[in-house]
Amino acid sequence: MESGTREKSRNVLKRILEAASYDVEEVGDPLDLSAIRGETALLVLCSDDPETIRYFDSMTYRLRTGDDEMVCRKLLFALDPAVQTEDCIRWGADEFVLYAGRATLAEVLGQTLILDMGQPARVIVSEPTEAAPAVEEEEPEEGPELPHLPVQVTEKRACGIAGLHGSAKCRFIPYWCYHYVSSGEREVKDRLVSFDAEGAGAINAINGMKMDLDPKTVEQGAVPFGSEIVPARLVREDVEGQLVRDVVDRLTQRVRFRYEKGEAIFYEEKILKPDRNNITVDLEVVYVPVWQVRGGSKIIEVNGFTGEILSMPMDEGVELL
Repeated sequence: MESGTREKSRNVLKRILEAASYDVEEVGDPLDLSAIRGETALLVLCSDDPETIRYFDSMTYRLRTGDDEMVCRKLLFALDPAVQTEDCIRWGADEFVLYAGRATLAEVLGQTLILDMGQPARVIVSEPTEAAPAVEEEEPEEGPELPHLPVQVTEKRACGIAGLHGSAKCRFIPYWCYHYVSSGEREVKDRLVSFDAEGAGAINAINGMKMDLDPKTVEQGAVPFGSEIVPARLVREDVEGQLVRDVVDRLTQRVRFRYEKGEAIFYEEKILKPDRNNITVDLEVVYVPVWQVRGGSKIIEVNGFTGEILSMPMDEGVELL
């Protein structure tokens, strides 16, 4: 299936599933769509490639929501009538035309499309005993290992906090966790000014907003499978430079002193700044879990560590996929 045909097929299938009240999102290769409705989770593949179809048909995909886990159903759309599957719902050109037309009519009438997914015909095939463990090993159970705050708020709880009936997606937002140390002193007219200081915190690696973060709460481990890892946009050098400037501004002091010269009294003011070379900054990327709860056209973000509803988006804005 050519890339252009696949993209058009994906768009139409997305409309069909949305007309049937599924919450639909595009996913990365080799799959095309994921759809959730109530207790049903569905994965969609648009392909005529035999190897891709064989892998999709043999895999068992699971969706974790909090402590619950469900097995995902699989929908294959293929234009090649010779394609054979054992554990997939199979749609060809006839089903595609049928449901695309019904979805359009449902949209016009403001109704919900009824999809008859049926049950995939599952054929038990005897295979060599060494083949079974290979499938289990390929099945992803956990996401990548990252330094992150633990997810203490479940998806169900996040929806309750947001007050929305809908779906929630866990996103891990990058933060630059910093610790700075300043040292040094200046003496003016027998007055000693110290620039000794120390501080820590975190800076959002996307929008630059600061937050308090206790390094002791950070854990190194796998994030939940299926979570979105948001890439950082602010580079280390820029963040370090801004932190040094902030520390210099914070520690800069105006010193006013009085002295006499002859019969006159003078007042003088000097501005004393710490030496930038005496300021060291340690930086490490740490990820903060955020539940993005969506109900209809409304989206609310909930901190997955504290359960706090965020008044501002953790990144530069909320993007509807």
